[in-house]
Amino acid sequence: MAKKKITCQSFLDDLSDYIDGDVAQEIRVTFEAHLAKCPNCWVVFDETQRTVEIFQGYDCHPLPENVKGRLLQTLSVKLKNA
Repeated sequence: MAKKKITCQSFLDDLSDYIDGDVAQEIRVTFEAHLAKCPNCWVVFDETQRTVEIFQGYDCHPLPENVKGRLLQTLSVKLKNA
C-alpha cells in the first residue's frame, strides 16, 4: 500500500486529530516525516500544541446562565440560516 502524500494543507486539516492522538500509526509516521521537512508546519504544530497544553491546565468556569442562553440562541439562529 502506497503511503499517502501529506501536503501542508492536509496536515493542517488533520492537525487537531494528530495532537489528540486520534490518527493511525501509519499516518502519524507520515505526519512526523512531513514535520521534519517543513519548518512552516512545524511552527504551526508547535504553537498549537503549546496552546493546547496551556489551556488544558486551566479550570473551566461555567458561563452565566444569561450568557449561555444568548449564545445557544445565536448559534441556533446561525445554524438554521447556514
